[in-house]
Amino acid sequence: MRAFIVGAIAVMAASSAAADLATDLQRCRAETDSLKRLTCFDSIRPEGAATAAHIAPRPQSASPVTITDVELRTQGKDLKSSVYNPRVEAILTFRNDSKKTVVAVEHTLIIADAFGEKVIDGSSKLDIKIPPGKTVRSETFYYWQDNPFMSGEPYDRLYGPVGTGVAKATIAVTKAVFSDGSVETYR
Repeated sequence: MRAFIVGAIAVMAASSAAADLATDLQRCRAETDSLKRLTCFDSIRPEGAATAAHIAPRPQSASPVTITDVELRTQGKDLKSSVYNPRVEAILTFRNDSKKTVVAVEHTLIIADAFGEKVIDGSSKLDIKIPPGKTVRSETFYYWQDNPFMSGEPYDRLYGPVGTGVAKATIAVTKAVFSDGSVETYR
């Protein structure tokens, strides 16, 4: 019997909250001024809904390993250098502001065109040795090669923006491995 009473009280409270919500919605619908109507709807908070003040922000830890430069360039066909098809290349330069030597990094890579549309969006891992307090240009680089039998591939969408200098690269280090075996994750 007691469980029934508790359940009935919960249903009545929910019914009351639903009735209040319905009344608030009707009040807002009746508003003739569009700005006031929008403000009215925005002010309605269903019971139990979280507000921004109640949500704790996720702590962000800054990476002591950062990208200092991203060189985006086009590379034409060059048989002497074993480049058999034209390609777009991305060469990264890292800075290590920690007190330990970095031996590998994991990072995100986003390359967007002039309109801000993402052409490349992914993550990758890179083995690179960066002494403490030093800046190192990676010997390993990323490239997107032209396939003359396919259209609309990343090379096709990158060639114009990179060639004209309007492509934008956004890279963030998400994890670093140090020479002592320790691993740090960043968000």
